[in-house]
Amino acid sequence: MVPGMTNATPSDLEAARAYFDCFVQAFGTFDGAKVADLFATPGVALRSDGSLVGLGTRDDVVRYYQTALDNYRRDGCRSCRWSQLSVVPMGRRGLLAAVTWNLLGEDGTALVQWRQSYNLSCFDDDGLKAFASTSHAV
Repeated sequence: MVPGMTNATPSDLEAARAYFDCFVQAFGTFDGAKVADLFATPGVALRSDGSLVGLGTRDDVVRYYQTALDNYRRDGCRSCRWSQLSVVPMGRRGLLAAVTWNLLGEDGTALVQWRQSYNLSCFDDDGLKAFASTSHAV
């Protein structure tokens, strides 16, 4: 263990699981506004190509995710699932959580897989919100 780092507690893991379960539900609607409910602004996304996307307003988040959702749906995606959760506590209210995502076709087969990390924090009583995400280069 790195000096000064602590292990994730069961409540940290449960909070992260709940966040990603909500993400899967929001994703399944293919509605960018529902996905945006899980993000704080301002925020930032680091894409797998190394480019940064500033998400200064809720409208920015809605547009960013709606574009992605539309492309996924066009390419045959009908749902998603997460696996391989890892969590590192970051202070009293924050977590760094990483998951492996699978986009699933109509028959449930995986179309695409990648790993992504999220900086999560509780900003109010609405639970965890992501304020930064990083798509891991493959």
